Amino acid sequence: MKNAMINYIKNEKFDDIYTPEYAITPLLEYIPRNITVWECCDFGGSKITKLLKEHGCEVISTDKEENFFEYKPKENFDMIITNPPYSLKDEFLKKCYEWNKPFCLLLPITALEGKTRGEMYRKNGIEVLVLDGRVQFMENMIKDYTKKKSGNWFNTSWFCHNVLPEKLIFKELKKQSKQSWLKKYSKTSFNLQKWLDKNVKLCYTIITIKKGEKT
Repeated sequence: MKNAMINYIKNEKFDDIYTPEYAITPLLEYIPRNITVWECCDFGGSKITKLLKEHGCEVISTDKEENFFEYKPKENFDMIITNPPYSLKDEFLKKCYEWNKPFCLLLPITALEGKTRGEMYRKNGIEVLVLDGRVQFMENMIKDYTKKKSGNWFNTSWFCHNVLPEKLIFKELKKQSKQSWLKKYSKTSFNLQKWLDKNVKLCYTIITIKKGEKT
C-alpha cells in the first residue's frame, strides 16, 4: 500500500499542479511582511504569488524557463516558497539548503521518510507545518465541480527551514466550498453559475471522450 502511494505521487501529473489558496493561508502567519520571496515554480500567476503579495511581500516569480538548479535571480531575496515538482523533491530540498536561506516547500508528508532526505534533515534541520486535511489541487477543479470521484489520497504539508517557531506545528485546513466561491464572484458582469454549468461540464465531456479515443 505504501509503495503504491509513493509511486502514485511520483507520477508526472503531480509535477504541474496548482496550489489552492486554503493550502497557503495557514503558512502566512509565519512569513514576515516586507520581505522578498522567490517563488521558483511560478510564471507569475500562482496563488502562492498572489497571497504573498497581498500579505505584503515582494515576489520574484520564475518557472521552467529559468532552471531552479542553475538560475540565480538578479534581485536579492530573503526566502524561497514554492510547491515544487514532487518527482524532484530531493533535488529541490538539496538546492534550497545550499542557498542557505529560509524556505517553505509544499511536499507530500511521505517526504519525511527516505535515507537521502533523512541525512539532509539531520544535517540541516527541518520544520513541518502539518495540514490536517488533503489538498485538492486545482487541476481537479473540473472533476470536483461535476461531482465525479476525484481527489488526492495523500497529505501534503509545508516543509520549512528557519521559518517556524517549532519543529512540528499542526494547522487546520479551511477549505472554501463551491457555493462560497461562486458568491465571491457573484458581482461579475456575467452569470458565473450558468457559465460553469455549461462550459465546465462540456470540457469534462471533451476530456473524457479524448481519453476514450486513446484507449
